[in-house]
Amino acid sequence: MIFNSPSSLDKNSGNSRNVSNIVFDEKTFGITQHSLRMLRDALAEKFTHNIAVVEVPTNNLCCGYFIFDLERQNAIWTGDGFRMDRAGEGGAGYRSTEALFDMYGIRVIPWEPINIEEIYLLPKEQVRKVLLNVARKIADELSDGDFSRPVEKKPSYVGCL
Repeated sequence: MIFNSPSSLDKNSGNSRNVSNIVFDEKTFGITQHSLRMLRDALAEKFTHNIAVVEVPTNNLCCGYFIFDLERQNAIWTGDGFRMDRAGEGGAGYRSTEALFDMYGIRVIPWEPINIEEIYLLPKEQVRKVLLNVARKIADELSDGDFSRPVEKKPSYVGCL
């Protein structure tokens, strides 16, 4: 089930990077194929939007991505089904994300590890609150220069030397 819910909780000050909405799907938690689908669909949907993409390690092996939309003031959590060591299915998913980012001309912002594995056991509303709070903390650190519109980037070739 995909959650796309606005929140009236803890409204940030009026900065331009306020995150008032978090979009996520519990099926993406630790699952490569679902995480990759969420990422692909979000990038396609946000192609003309002013976005920033942040890579967040969730443990010593896996990571996920927050996609921040400046105009809509929302964030999408892709799930953390990507293995940073590039091994196995999760590693193939990670290499696929690199190819997508390269094709879209997106510069990924690396972030410090955030252990959010405990949210897998929480009720849905608490999961939303945790992800929204994490997204807001990250968004507060982003600058306007971190955002760009993929549609304005020149396409690049994947795998060329």
